[in-house]
Amino acid sequence: MHEWALLIMTVAVPASIGGMLFLWFAQNMLKKNTKNDLFKIMKLPLLIIAAVSVIGLIASFFHLGKPIHALNAIRGFGSSWMSNEIVVTGLFIGLACLTAGLAIIQKKINPILMLVTAIVGLADIFCMAQLYKVTRVSGWDHVNTYLVFYGTAFTLGPVLGASLLVPSLKGEELHKLIKWAFAIGIFGVAIQLVGTAMFNSYVGDMNLIDTVSASEKLSSYSGFIGIRWIIEAVALSGLGYLALSSTKKNYTLIFAALAVFFIAEGMSRYVFYVLGA
Repeated sequence: MHEWALLIMTVAVPASIGGMLFLWFAQNMLKKNTKNDLFKIMKLPLLIIAAVSVIGLIASFFHLGKPIHALNAIRGFGSSWMSNEIVVTGLFIGLACLTAGLAIIQKKINPILMLVTAIVGLADIFCMAQLYKVTRVSGWDHVNTYLVFYGTAFTLGPVLGASLLVPSLKGEELHKLIKWAFAIGIFGVAIQLVGTAMFNSYVGDMNLIDTVSASEKLSSYSGFIGIRWIIEAVALSGLGYLALSSTKKNYTLIFAALAVFFIAEGMSRYVFYVLGA
């Protein structure tokens, strides 16, 4: 599997999109308490979300070989899904950096810009998934492709956003924030499970990949796939414990859950690219 740059990009960018959306949601919840200094709470999370998106951008350059190739690809905007994906990804990353930069300069956050950035990001995920779905690769031309990418955003994003906010919060606000991250994380995992179930029912009818069927190709990765779901369940259980427990919150546990979710989503993307190898 030679698509490590794409693996990093297609995990980092959806994670930052989901994280931005969660930060927008969190600031709406936190602004109800007039004692909160939203700029102080959101400053570092916005910077880190922007940095994660830039990591995805840097990874994409390794896939393209030379940054100038991206400029050439942009010429097909509107007629090519690759061009659409490059343009919309760049727009999201630019907006994420602008949102963080303006917050630092103006000493306040801009909720409208955060929301616009998140919406552009959701559109970017569609372009990203569509780029793969329109190919002839067996297993990519399926609704599961959309659920894989959106699932990463709604699984990793809330946990990333929450882990960046928890050091600045305490009491009921902290507990409520983790509950929402857990609830949205369940949704993210659920849509991936739905996609997997639909994919498994379809896999027998897929075209061949280099004379090897998709089911044959994935059979050797069954243990790998199983481990991925186990560790994702462990991470979700840890987050659930934090959300439902009334005891003092342990920051280490949510950071551990974030790390495990990143590993699980990376494993998921690895299997995704195996289909096209």
